[in-house]
Order: sequence, then C-alpha cells, then structure tokens
Amino acid sequence: MSRRVDPFAHAWNDDAMPCAVVDIQSELRFWEQTYACQPFHHPGTPFRHYVPTLKFAYDSYLLSHRRSLQQLLPLLPGRYEMALARSVRLEWPVAAAVIARVWERLNAPLEEDPPLFSPLAAALEERALISDAMHRR
Repeated sequence: MSRRVDPFAHAWNDDAMPCAVVDIQSELRFWEQTYACQPFHHPGTPFRHYVPTLKFAYDSYLLSHRRSLQQLLPLLPGRYEMALARSVRLEWPVAAAVIARVWERLNAPLEEDPPLFSPLAAALEERALISDAMHRR
C-alpha cells in the first residue's frame, strides 16, 4: 500500500524545532515523490534536473545560520552560478522557486522576523538567573 505524500508538507512537525541537520537522502526521496505537484515544476522536466538545485538549496539553508531567505536572496544568484555548472543549472526564477519551497519545507524564515527578545533583555534575564542560582547555593 503506497503512502500518499503531501507535496507541500513540512519536514518537521514541531514548528519550534530549528532544522540544523538534514537527511538529504530522505529529502530527495520526498522531492522525487512530489516534484511533479510542486509549483516550480515544468511538465516534461525529469526529477534529475532538479537535484543539483535542491542540494544547493539545502546547502544554502544549512550555511545560512537561520537567516531569512529574504536576507539571502540578493546573494544567491551569484552563488548559484558559481556553485553549479551551467549544464545543470535551472533558470534563476525556477531555481529561486525551488529554494523557496525548500525553505518552506524546513520551516525556515522566509522574511526577516524581529527577535523574540531584545539582546539586552536576554542578557539581563540571564544575569538574574545566574545571580539567583548563586544565592541559592
């Protein structure tokens, strides 16, 4: 019995869990099962044509240190051109769509989000916790 894969599924069920390690073989299996239903897919384009761009997208994500795609997007066309031979590159608009879908799948930030806590507030809270722990010793 074949399991139907949601082509728009997230890789993680827990939204709070940042993705720091990727099982690329599992991810490529997911994309192979769903690429024909993805918005970036052009009918007649075999899966193997998307693989180098998918790998580039995962590498970019892992190297981004949780920066938003919006922040990285101006740098990515040049990096994409340098990282992949012309014969395996997709046209940039298609590649950008693939990269965006990878970001969405990994629940990565697409746009710049303000920090949850200001650095000063976090530092003060950390100092208070340390001070409290020292007093309880």
